[in-house]
Amino acid sequence: MSKQLCCTLSIGILSLLPAAVATNAQTAAVTDAGGTGNFEAEYSAGRTALAAGNYKEAETQLRAALRSSRQFAANDPRVLSTLKDLSQVYRAQSKYADAEPLMERYIALRERSLGKSSPDLAKDIEELGRVCFAQMKFVSAEAHFRRELALLERKFGPEYLELIPVLTAIAQSAQALNKSSEAEPLLKRAIAIREKNQGPDHPDFAAEILKLAALCIADGRFAEAEPLFLRAIALIEQHEGPNSQKLIAPLDALAGAYREQEKFARAEPLFLRAMSIRESLAGPGNPEMAESLDNLASLYARQKRWNDAAPFFERALQIRTSTLGSEHQSVTAGLDKLATVYTAQEKYVEAEPLYRQSFAIREKETLQSLRNLATLYVAREKYSEADPLYKLALAIYDKNPPQKKIKASKKELGKIEPPPPFLVETLEEYAAVLRKLKRKGEASKLEARAKPLRQQLASLHASDKPPSN
Repeated sequence: MSKQLCCTLSIGILSLLPAAVATNAQTAAVTDAGGTGNFEAEYSAGRTALAAGNYKEAETQLRAALRSSRQFAANDPRVLSTLKDLSQVYRAQSKYADAEPLMERYIALRERSLGKSSPDLAKDIEELGRVCFAQMKFVSAEAHFRRELALLERKFGPEYLELIPVLTAIAQSAQALNKSSEAEPLLKRAIAIREKNQGPDHPDFAAEILKLAALCIADGRFAEAEPLFLRAIALIEQHEGPNSQKLIAPLDALAGAYREQEKFARAEPLFLRAMSIRESLAGPGNPEMAESLDNLASLYARQKRWNDAAPFFERALQIRTSTLGSEHQSVTAGLDKLATVYTAQEKYVEAEPLYRQSFAIREKETLQSLRNLATLYVAREKYSEADPLYKLALAIYDKNPPQKKIKASKKELGKIEPPPPFLVETLEEYAAVLRKLKRKGEASKLEARAKPLRQQLASLHASDKPPSN
């Protein structure tokens, strides 16, 4: 090979090197960002987890896929799909604050290609409105729903049947903002659309009437609500039969309206009928029965018919205690109601333990709230702010410690209940905070108090284990 040819080839190879280096650098950058291969794997894994209902894994994978998608153009279909799917995962977990910005970005990208007036955006805008509503951002929610309505009207006209859900959504947002005067014409328009498209006897017509009736009740306009409820009840009976579950809510609502107007004779048969339907559908011990029992008991209590009210409150309390647990908020309210009735009957011996139990539950909730806030400050290393919360929690506990209950069975006679884990954990956590604050003497006292209690809990836990073979 001649010297001239070698020189020419060398120059040619050298001229290609910058391009090759640049290509390699781009490839490395794509690999660092996640790479197409990584995106596909992450997105596929996220979709699979989402389909399986494994939202935690879906969130992890789709967040990784979204990071990897930075290598693509902003309007790449893969970016759009990832945004939509990840926002769906967040909504499924009620993480609405995380879903909202993703949905806004998704809609903004779609607007670039479709235009802001495209009806194809309506469904996405509706979903964004519902996410805002779930966060009680009612002003934003109403704005999104109104935009959706305008898009659908532009495409389908003002009497399109599918306008009803968005009209209802705007009305609900307006009601949440105390704008009943704006909500009412929207609900009436939905009724008119339903009637024109499907007729006044259509089975879905009752639902629209009940929404307007509920608005009238909220405004205290009982006279306007009554005929709406009666018409809806008649429609449901016509299409679903006299024992339909759909009758329970309007029967209870109308009876409640009568009770508020002290039309007790009209309220009682409606409450009784709603209770009968519940009992026939799900049995006498189902949790929903407690609501009917409460309704009747409250009706009788309003009339000072204490002897009639007591057994219904007793039965409601029994159902809620057995189905929800003895420390549920509904149980606490039931204890207070029944105790009030016993007091009115001058059954003070029966009322006292109910009030005590109610007080103990509320006190425990207060203690747990104090501790929760204290642990939050500890996590943020704000020990000085956690200190008074732990101190107050222990002071409340020590002022009213739980009574030492004697076991009922003969075998366990003489034994007292173990210390509550809450107390032990609070003592230990507070001691750790005091050590962080260099108050070692106070910390040592709490640790000394916690140690035997912790040992007692461990001993009881060990004794509860079945013997090994």
